[in-house]
Amino acid sequence: MSNGYIPDLFPQDELDGLVSSCRNLAKQAGIPDTPTHMLKFFIDRVRALLHVVLCFSPVGDTFRIRARRFPGLINCTTADRFFGWPEDALQSVGKKFLEEVELETEELRTNIANHMALIHLSVKEKSDQYRKQTKRNNYVTPKSFLELVDFYKTLLEKKRKKVESLVDRLDTGLATLSKTEKDVAELQVDLTHTMAQVAEKVKATDALMITMAASRQEAGVQQGIAEIEKGKATIAAAGAAKIELEAESELAEAKPAMDAAAAAVDVLNAAAITELKGFSKPPNGVDKVMACVQMMYAGEMNKKKHTWPNAQKLMKNVGGFLQGLKDYNPENMDETLIKRLQPIVDDPVMEYSVMLGKSFAAANLASWAVNCYKYNRIYVKVKPLMDSLNAARATKLAAETSLANALATVAKVEAELAELAEGYKNAINEKREVEEQAERCNAKLGLAHRLIGGLASEGKRWGMEIKVLRFNLSLLVGNVLISSAFVSYIGAFNAEYRNQLWKDTWLVDIVERGIPIQDGVDPLGELTNESENAKMYSNGLPADRISTENGSIISQCKRWPLLIDPQLQGIKWLRKREENREGGTMLVLQMSMSNWPRQLEGAIQNGYTVIIENLGQEVDATLDPVLGRAIYRKGRAYYLKFGGEEIEFDMSFQLYLQTKLANPHYKPEIAACCTLVNFTSTEEGLEDQLLARVVNVERADLEAQKQELQDAFNRYKIELFNLEEELLTRLGKKVTRRNIVDCSCNYR
Repeated sequence: MSNGYIPDLFPQDELDGLVSSCRNLAKQAGIPDTPTHMLKFFIDRVRALLHVVLCFSPVGDTFRIRARRFPGLINCTTADRFFGWPEDALQSVGKKFLEEVELETEELRTNIANHMALIHLSVKEKSDQYRKQTKRNNYVTPKSFLELVDFYKTLLEKKRKKVESLVDRLDTGLATLSKTEKDVAELQVDLTHTMAQVAEKVKATDALMITMAASRQEAGVQQGIAEIEKGKATIAAAGAAKIELEAESELAEAKPAMDAAAAAVDVLNAAAITELKGFSKPPNGVDKVMACVQMMYAGEMNKKKHTWPNAQKLMKNVGGFLQGLKDYNPENMDETLIKRLQPIVDDPVMEYSVMLGKSFAAANLASWAVNCYKYNRIYVKVKPLMDSLNAARATKLAAETSLANALATVAKVEAELAELAEGYKNAINEKREVEEQAERCNAKLGLAHRLIGGLASEGKRWGMEIKVLRFNLSLLVGNVLISSAFVSYIGAFNAEYRNQLWKDTWLVDIVERGIPIQDGVDPLGELTNESENAKMYSNGLPADRISTENGSIISQCKRWPLLIDPQLQGIKWLRKREENREGGTMLVLQMSMSNWPRQLEGAIQNGYTVIIENLGQEVDATLDPVLGRAIYRKGRAYYLKFGGEEIEFDMSFQLYLQTKLANPHYKPEIAACCTLVNFTSTEEGLEDQLLARVVNVERADLEAQKQELQDAFNRYKIELFNLEEELLTRLGKKVTRRNIVDCSCNYR
């Protein structure tokens, strides 16, 4: 910084190459081409063009020591100190990031952003007081504020979805229950009709024999008619097949001619027709070809008009001319045209090979005319045969239709007869079954009434619960606000400062700003519940309030937790919790291990849970990308640069850090990347723990009974929730009058 050059920075061969690269510029500047002058010119250019920006944290001794050792850091630089964001900047940033959050009014959005700024500034102020009173350091940075906003948005969305899901579930159950009541009333009417049908079936059974006798007689008559129609259809089918065979044989002779005519037109193109049209005088024989075309295509029978100019006019629209040839139907050629064409077609000059030597287009037009003529002659010959074939087919179709109708009638009569026979066979049983059906219907109707009566109280409770949930949904903005601030900022403080922040500062400000919040809200109650607390206690977490808060913060925070744990209470609980977690792999590391970077790299790639124990005052810079979550996406995978290498990042990876230092002083960069959680035992916390231990020893029976009751309570609560979920799921399905009785049987 002082001289602009570091001696022996480059090897001599590299330095010679760098100096040589500046030789042309030095020559233009009038610098003598000597090693000394060239080196000085290179150093001067570096001084003029190289810009260096140095970033130092003012916290700690590092910057002070380096400034004392290297005076150039002060003498040769321009110092620019960056201070924390002011309140208006925090409010502006908070409001900007809250724009995508659905809130009732813009005033509420502004109040939330202003409160977030107050949270940040109050924590900064309390951190200064905390440092003066307890000699403990805690830092808040703009990144901490951004993490607060992001965590608030995530937690609010999660809570809203959960409450809305509960409301929809209960609302669907209530609507279905109301509809079911109406369906049961309609079911009563249906049962009345069913009882009337029972009497009708008894009468119908007596008349069954008479109907069966009449049906047998009708079936015999229709069977005879069907046999007659079958004979007629067989004869008609044989005659039609014979005629069809003859017609197909004759038409087979005409097909090559028609295919040749079509092929002759397909090979023609605009260029060939244009070439033919361009002849001032047609070659010999071409006039005959065009005479055929004029008679067939244009219907011109006057020989005097069969001239070359008229033929050229006919080919004037080349595209239309070619399309007309393709669309021409030889079947429509009349006998007058045939008589005019016969002498020309029989002329040897009309042969394709002869005409090809005169004109390609004329040869194909001649082939078209000749083959159309041949096709027509065969078609005229076969047409009477085709007419006979069509008549035979019509006769065959009529006979088959008549036969099908007769067979259908026979089948219908036989089916009716079989049905009547089966009905007669089961007449006595059916009568008994109908009576039993009436009895079952009455029983099912009673069950349906019991179902409605049994769920009446549940319906009232669901209705009240929906009102409570919808009211609580409107209060989530405040509840989540204080909970997210609790997780983001409170962990580094002791119990006294925690209460001063969330009770005396944040909660008061939320109420004053009119942000909706639940009366008597407790952030701990928003972050965990009795069941989760019981699980944490069973894994070894102390049962005092401060430890419970720490456990909930670690479970909810988005940044990596850093446990300040001199008594090792937190690490014991954390280890046991991760050991008991299903489907996870835990890896415990210490920075003193020789191969910890390689083990951590494998854990990141495989999505393991890593606990780094006994962290010192200084954190290895290798961990910076991991702590800062400097991940990026390439394709479908996520990557991280660790130890100078790019490694794949598994999103299941979890990191926990723990230090045994009683009062560590971590840089603000660490505080911004991690959630500091103070597990240092306090007098009040130790009293609570000691009381729990004493009760456990002195009255182990009460402690066991308490644990047993807590486990039973959790188990019954889960079972009650599952039963209610099953009931609401069934009610949420499409329930109709036909299956409501079956549903009532299942519920019983």
